[in-house]
Amino acid sequence: MLRAAARRGISLAPARSAQAPQVGGPERRAMEASWVPLYTRLATLPPGRPPGSVAAELDAWLRERRPLSEEQIVAYVRKLRKFSQKACALELMDWMEARGAKLNLGHHALRLDLVSKVNGIQAAEEYFWSLPDIFKSVKTYSSLLNCYAEHKIADKGLELYEQMKAMNFVPSTLVYNNLMTLYQKTGQPEKIPNVFKEMQESGIHADNFTYFMLTESYVTMNDLDSAEKVLEELQEVTPVHWSLYTMMANNYIKLGQFGKVDVALKKAEEVMDKGEMPPWHYLLSLYARSGNSSEVKRIWESLKSTFKKCSNRSYLVMLLALRTLDDFDSLEQIFKEWQSSNQHYDMRIANVMIAAYLDKGMIDEAEAIRQNAMAQGRCNDKTVYIFTEFYFDKSKVKEALEILRDGKNMVRAHKWVPSKELVNRFLKHYEEAKDVDGMESFCECLKKLECLDAEAYEALMRTYISAGRTNPSIAQRIEDDGIHIEPEIAKLLKSVSGC
Repeated sequence: MLRAAARRGISLAPARSAQAPQVGGPERRAMEASWVPLYTRLATLPPGRPPGSVAAELDAWLRERRPLSEEQIVAYVRKLRKFSQKACALELMDWMEARGAKLNLGHHALRLDLVSKVNGIQAAEEYFWSLPDIFKSVKTYSSLLNCYAEHKIADKGLELYEQMKAMNFVPSTLVYNNLMTLYQKTGQPEKIPNVFKEMQESGIHADNFTYFMLTESYVTMNDLDSAEKVLEELQEVTPVHWSLYTMMANNYIKLGQFGKVDVALKKAEEVMDKGEMPPWHYLLSLYARSGNSSEVKRIWESLKSTFKKCSNRSYLVMLLALRTLDDFDSLEQIFKEWQSSNQHYDMRIANVMIAAYLDKGMIDEAEAIRQNAMAQGRCNDKTVYIFTEFYFDKSKVKEALEILRDGKNMVRAHKWVPSKELVNRFLKHYEEAKDVDGMESFCECLKKLECLDAEAYEALMRTYISAGRTNPSIAQRIEDDGIHIEPEIAKLLKSVSGC
């Protein structure tokens, strides 16, 4: 239990099974219903939120005298990690430990993985070596080995593996899988079959991930015959995981072997767990990439009949599939269906439709979605980039600048500044066009967005010089804005100032 909460006299839920309870039907792997409200509050915290937002939500939950258990928080952590909300997941673990929870070996391994993904490999190393010896187990060593694999650091990964062998850690499926991942990520797929052979000789059980890595290694080496042979032999002894078939289908698409794509995806559909969402999404995407419109629509209808309600993620995957197929009519139809049924507005979905409308030159329709999203405070960075890049590609730089000026109003979830790439695109345009007035307007926009820097001033001065114009006030403006300029730029300033 969370001891700090207990000290406040707040009742916590009793400990439950480490695995989510089984619920009937396709949703049987969903977390317990009573856990969902708090998870929703955490999962919908905006990007760029102030530090401590996660802790504030949890503290507020406890002040409301609602039950909360360590197992529940760990379930949140795993789910958030699965859906790429790793910073939020790490904050949860920090909060849990800060309030007295005793992390076990598995928790430390999980936290190590999150530290690596959020703060980098150096932070992960520091966390690992700071652990008491009792927590330096095969689980945490394996987690660090996987961190090295994810960061593609072969030398340290292999050195750690040798340390594990020297410490007589019992070889396990997890360790071998992480070693295979290290070889695959660091461009050494040819070593994976030997690792697999060593596993077999040591009597270590190979799981689905092991076979996935083995098959992927052959695919990476362009040895599809061996990859297919692995699948054939595997099919004779055990059910093959659907991901192996979708991986093969992905590579058949790259080779243009669309007949084999259809066979592989049909097999994936046969063996997949219909209650899991990911395989449905893979089928939609891969059928779309193979140009099979009828199968995309069949899978979509099957998905809708399987699940009581389609998630935003499913709508997003379907819309992207229809964009790949360039099926605009169906795209518009599915988008309207989502608009009438969604419980939580998802700007990713709206952005797909905005881009589709702009591709068709339907600017008013795209703008209508943008205005509606702005009214709800839902626009994000991607929305700004879609519009600015569209107008840029159409040589409508004034319109692109207007969108940029509106960026702060569009992105309200966090302080927004344009990417360096986008800024450089504007700077290059105005400088090449010798458009002093346009460059001045752009720099004014950057100042309002609080990202006016020395590079922008340098481009501004070069534009003045190429246009044969001077401006004595620029030196004072640079000083007022607190911009430091290098000596070589000072020469430009002298020319622009007319000295």
